[in-house]
Amino acid sequence: MGLDGDDAASIGAGSGLDDRQAPPQSFQIRTNKTLLGDIAVFDTRSEQWVSVDALRSEEGGEVAMGPSPRYAHLATLFGSRLLIVGGQDLDEQYVEELNVFDLASGRWVLKSAFPRAVGLYRSFVASVNGSTLLYSNYSFASVKRALYALSAPPDCTLKEISDQLVGEPPGLRFPRGHVVDPQTVVMTGTLIAADGHSELALWALDAKLLKWTPVPCGARFRTGSWNQSVVDPRTNTLVLFGDSRRDLTYDYQRRRLNYGEIRTIDLRALGYLRTTQLADPLAGSGFMAAARAAVARTGAAQQATGKTASELSFDVGAQFLFFTQFSDSEVVANDGYKAAVNSGLLRARWPAQAHMWASHARADASDDSGPEDTRRESSLMGDLDQLVGPRRYVIDGSREAVSVLLFYLYTDRIDAAARFGAHMSVETAAHDEVATARVLGELLVVARRYAIHKLALRVVNLLRWKVSEPTAPIIYEAALRAEHQGLQARCVVAVRDCIAALRNDRKSTLYMIDNVARASLIRYFPKLNSAEEEAPPSAYFVSSSPEASRQRSTSDAHEQRSAFPSPSQSPASTM
Repeated sequence: MGLDGDDAASIGAGSGLDDRQAPPQSFQIRTNKTLLGDIAVFDTRSEQWVSVDALRSEEGGEVAMGPSPRYAHLATLFGSRLLIVGGQDLDEQYVEELNVFDLASGRWVLKSAFPRAVGLYRSFVASVNGSTLLYSNYSFASVKRALYALSAPPDCTLKEISDQLVGEPPGLRFPRGHVVDPQTVVMTGTLIAADGHSELALWALDAKLLKWTPVPCGARFRTGSWNQSVVDPRTNTLVLFGDSRRDLTYDYQRRRLNYGEIRTIDLRALGYLRTTQLADPLAGSGFMAAARAAVARTGAAQQATGKTASELSFDVGAQFLFFTQFSDSEVVANDGYKAAVNSGLLRARWPAQAHMWASHARADASDDSGPEDTRRESSLMGDLDQLVGPRRYVIDGSREAVSVLLFYLYTDRIDAAARFGAHMSVETAAHDEVATARVLGELLVVARRYAIHKLALRVVNLLRWKVSEPTAPIIYEAALRAEHQGLQARCVVAVRDCIAALRNDRKSTLYMIDNVARASLIRYFPKLNSAEEEAPPSAYFVSSSPEASRQRSTSDAHEQRSAFPSPSQSPASTM
């Protein structure tokens, strides 16, 4: 049994071989197995298994609160408490029992009856949207579905809410539920059709609306044997294990699991975003508030009483940005725009680029063939350890993108309103989703060009929330230039139902992007003028590669690598 999370432990318990006793002859074949009834914790930091002495309850009783031995049970976390429910015994009877294990104290703290037959074969449990849901389907010849809401420990009361469900997924064997955003659970499971054909099916449950909808992933799982699944919470990628050469019906009958291949689906491309939505770039306490504060401050010292360290550091960065008295250099955009900057802060916040500028300047200074004034300026630019003379740093980006980049470098915040520049009139900004999407897209390209990985990842997450029918073409163009396949896929899905209307309207945002980007987007809809049904665009972004599976990294750098494929790749090449 695995538990997802940044520092989550994997808790193991189940069945195994027992050769300590000689069973009766009539049960010798079956009873060479025993239910271990044990518990162990895998520390994901040390990568070691730790045995847990969980034989005593909080009251000191021997195993009064401990669970009955079982296998194929369900589990989920309530904060620091682990809920165990259901499962089966050696007679393959369902264990109608619920138990709670306190991870902090290492003790079982609750044991109660649970009058429902649930287990891995037919059910899953997931904590989402502030509640815990238990879904079960059974009687697969005529599927019955049940949904329950569980209250938090110590009560763990059960309430059936099946009558509120909207939508009817097919009966799925061995369903697994994965929380993929603040209110959505994605279910994977084995679908066995009436004709005996088996395939992996994916459905999504909106925990707020209690509505089931199919997850469009094309025909990629209609062949092969795919069963086990897990979600990477850092990238919201659904990882599926299996073997494309095997038959799922054959393997299901023999309870065979395959791990030879991995296929992944970027759930963010389908609109499932694990992170919470960021504040509107033109509202709140970002650039506009800092600009107003700078104007009101007029050089007077401001009391910092009651402010957090983050707020204080933001204030300091904003002061450096808004007051040219702190500047000794300038940054030049590719359209000629110049912004005053502090070279020391720039070196501290962007050391890699500062070193590159220094290297280029020293190389220029070593060339004596140029005019004396040019040699002198290059020498001063290269001497980054001394504050001498005005320096000019060139950034390959537009005025808007450079302005937002500088605001980020100074304050560690992304705010599209900063595109108007540090010395704008504070009343200049206007709410424009398309313009915001465009400048954030340009910022993504700049971050990609200069390998500012942290900024690139944050901009991508922000742009995912900004994808809509009018902004999708703008964001797609930026994602194409930044070579970010997942964001491209998100835009393709967003325009799936309106691409024909966009194409027929010469004033639409589809015609605000360059010809290359427009042609690239339209190519995902080759039957625009046909009545035939389009293949789900998301299917183009399912990846499958045994070699890539072995190379899949568990570090944060994985997101940076997978988010920006090589220029030779196209979105379709990940299939």
